[in-house]
Amino acid sequence: MDFFLTLFSKYKCLVYTAFGHERYLQIVHKLSAHGVKFRTRSYSYGQSHLGADGAGMFPREDRTQYDIYVKKEDEHTAHMAIHSK
Repeated sequence: MDFFLTLFSKYKCLVYTAFGHERYLQIVHKLSAHGVKFRTRSYSYGQSHLGADGAGMFPREDRTQYDIYVKKEDEHTAHMAIHSK
């Protein structure tokens, strides 16, 4: 997380790192269902060589990393929500 975002944000506690949009949506749904507010920081990783299959319109795998942050006082509730069935 950028220095200034970390310094001024209320959402400083990293509770989960999801890889891929599908997994991110599963976790976010659980947090929302339990009333936990969160912020997300995403990083996209593409193929590093030319002619890669993932460079087209329909990449084979989603390599996006989603870091999900909550407020410190919501950390326990967030973990309970993430690990619930």
